[in-house]
Amino acid sequence: MDYKTSFVFFIVSLGLFSVALTSLAIVDKTVRGARWLAASTLIELVRHLVQGLIGAAPRSIALFLANELSILSFALMFLGLRWFIVRTPFRRWDLAGLLVGYMALYAVFFHRPTSHWSYVVAALPILVMGASLTWMLLRQSDSRFVIPSRMTAVFLGIYTLVMTYRCRLSLHQLSRSADAPWANPAWMYSMLALMLMSYCLLLMYVLFTVVEMHSSVAHAAGVDPLTGALNRRSWTKHASQVLARCERGDQPVALVAVDLDNFKRVNDTHGHGGGDIMLCAFVDLAKEQLRPEDMVVRLGGEEFALLLPGMDAIDAAQAAEDLRHNLEQMRVHYDGRMMQTTASAGVTQMHAGDSLEDMLKRADALLYRAKSGGRNLVLTDEPLVLPGRPVLVERFEIQTERTA
Repeated sequence: MDYKTSFVFFIVSLGLFSVALTSLAIVDKTVRGARWLAASTLIELVRHLVQGLIGAAPRSIALFLANELSILSFALMFLGLRWFIVRTPFRRWDLAGLLVGYMALYAVFFHRPTSHWSYVVAALPILVMGASLTWMLLRQSDSRFVIPSRMTAVFLGIYTLVMTYRCRLSLHQLSRSADAPWANPAWMYSMLALMLMSYCLLLMYVLFTVVEMHSSVAHAAGVDPLTGALNRRSWTKHASQVLARCERGDQPVALVAVDLDNFKRVNDTHGHGGGDIMLCAFVDLAKEQLRPEDMVVRLGGEEFALLLPGMDAIDAAQAAEDLRHNLEQMRVHYDGRMMQTTASAGVTQMHAGDSLEDMLKRADALLYRAKSGGRNLVLTDEPLVLPGRPVLVERFEIQTERTA
């Protein structure tokens, strides 16, 4: 395949990937990294179209503008992949200003007599961003993106090495054949290598975006849309894995069944909107109090369960009592009025040979006894004395719909 055929093929591929990435970015606007990558691909497409004018347009357009667009495209690619790694917006606008100033500096070098340095000047920010991004990708810790990150780091590392080699060629003025790149084998084959690595990077852009969107869908399918707690189906799947892991490691694990007391009264007094706000406030309180590894699940209505790996019945009962006491003290403001509720709970610990259903049955039985015994109470398999702490928490009206 000659250079012209390869160039046309790459242009068509860029156009298709631009459409695909732009469509994905529009479909799910929460994937911010996809927006940057789509913008990068679009600019890269324009850059190659401009570069295709070599020999038919002045060098100030075909070469200078193409290299400027290359720097901009790479910067947008850097921002896009960075989002998938650190998950935070880019706020270093001083660095963005520095990049713009550098692009202006390149314009000065391009029009000076020593223009053979212009390619090196244009390539320098790309080399810096490429090396920095390769290092960030190799340190990716999110299990969803470990494989895509490693593959992208390899492709990006090769791209950076080829760019370095082309800088060496440029300094030896071997890029004079840029008006007819196929006239110099070293310059031509290195350009084809860059095209190949760029094509591989385009595949990685799509892979990153699809993995993120798939994870969002999977997370949404496993989360209660109102409260943000796990739903019963997702909890059953993950809880069974936790029980098996704790049993293998000979670690305790406790389960707490929780029910909000007289919740019908909250709905009758404040309407279902007020009831929804109270449910959300309870889940928020539970997540704030519990550890990241603990699971909060909404079983249905005002019924919840807590799975506490690494806790025995005593520790779990203390955690449940703290939650009960804090909920009792909490005041939730809604529609100009103040709401309050209490909760009852049953706590049990996993025994040898227990299944999740066995634990839930025991916790439910204890919960029923707590409800029958006057409510606003925590019961365990063994009588325990659990002192509460006087905490008053106020909650104001919050949104009733949670996004995954």
